[in-house]
Amino acid sequence: MPQIPYRSAGKPRTFAAAILSAFALALGTAAPALAQRQRIPPPEPSRIAWVSPAAIAEMSNAIATYRSIAQAGGWPTLPGRVTLRLGDSDANVAILRRQLAMTGDLRGGGNSYVFDDAVEAAVKRYQRRNGVEPNGIVYGITQRILNVPAETRVRQLERNLARMQELLPKMSAPRLVLMNSASFELQAIAGGRVELTSRTVAGKRATPTPVISASIQAINLLPYWHVPSSIARAALIPAVRKDPAYLYKEHIRVFSSFGGEEIDPALVNWWGPEAERYVFRQDFGPHNALGVMRFDMPNKQIVYMHDTPMKTLFDQHERAFSAGCVRVQNYLALAEWVLAGQGGWTQDALAAAVAGGQRATLKPKAAVPVHFIYLTAWTENGVVQFRNDLYNRDEGTFDGGDQISSAPMTMSVAP
Repeated sequence: MPQIPYRSAGKPRTFAAAILSAFALALGTAAPALAQRQRIPPPEPSRIAWVSPAAIAEMSNAIATYRSIAQAGGWPTLPGRVTLRLGDSDANVAILRRQLAMTGDLRGGGNSYVFDDAVEAAVKRYQRRNGVEPNGIVYGITQRILNVPAETRVRQLERNLARMQELLPKMSAPRLVLMNSASFELQAIAGGRVELTSRTVAGKRATPTPVISASIQAINLLPYWHVPSSIARAALIPAVRKDPAYLYKEHIRVFSSFGGEEIDPALVNWWGPEAERYVFRQDFGPHNALGVMRFDMPNKQIVYMHDTPMKTLFDQHERAFSAGCVRVQNYLALAEWVLAGQGGWTQDALAAAVAGGQRATLKPKAAVPVHFIYLTAWTENGVVQFRNDLYNRDEGTFDGGDQISSAPMTMSVAP
């Protein structure tokens, strides 16, 4: 049976504090307990293009390999809820070894009942290519992923191959940006080569990032944030009712309408229905929910990419925290790449302009196509990668269960 090859492997303001507090509650533990556990940071995004003729050929090979595994009866599953780690020795370790060998993550040798160093390395390898923190311990989400049947993986690979084939014609553009909301990563591609990558934050389960094609037409330095009415009703107005000084603390102004007159918040009855008639605008600056930069890419879904004051979210493996827009970790590098050196707008120049309070709208000589995609499976140098179907777009092929980032949040005043 063919094997699958492997390779080794500023303090936030109130908006951020509210979300991170809810994040801690979703974990079911207090902040000090979080600090005591040193988490393994997520890997840097791959510089191998997700979509290319070579990637499509590799996906076809992966489908053939997984199909042969499924036709031979698939791999064994771990019973019940187990926790397996280095030093353990029982029948469940033997089951684990068999599956890791079938998927190519573990090479043969050693006691089949012992969780030794080779098994730990194989588990970490498996976790990395499934987008899970590679701690080398089998429990919870790792066990659920291991127990996904081979037939299900075949269907997942087939669906994602179809997505890649649909995307391939769009890859002919000389320069473009791909943002995969399933892996929370971005690739800036020129001439078929990945020139820039970045971690991203995408939408929660309840507010998924859509699959769209648009183009970056401008970059806004120090943008205002006009709070969408849906966010105002769901989070902002309730926050004002709890704390009358909330708007002042967050530098948010109230207006009668878009472009209308400014209203004194003290004169508004926040408990009455009229509170929902007003529009809200947050002043520009590092406290702004958009951070200090916004990538203007007009589209019907009104989603875009931007900076964020909540930098710590980029340290999570599954980064589904937004209301649908995409937060970019390497926003300065992306802006420099989009502008392609015109006007001397390097990363340093952009940072200096922001630090000096220079508001500006910078337009590239040519609009840069950007595609928000959803790939829950792809290959990297022949190594199959899987991600959780967070938005249930794979028609039930696999849902790894709620992760921390997809847990309900009581507060999300951010795009």
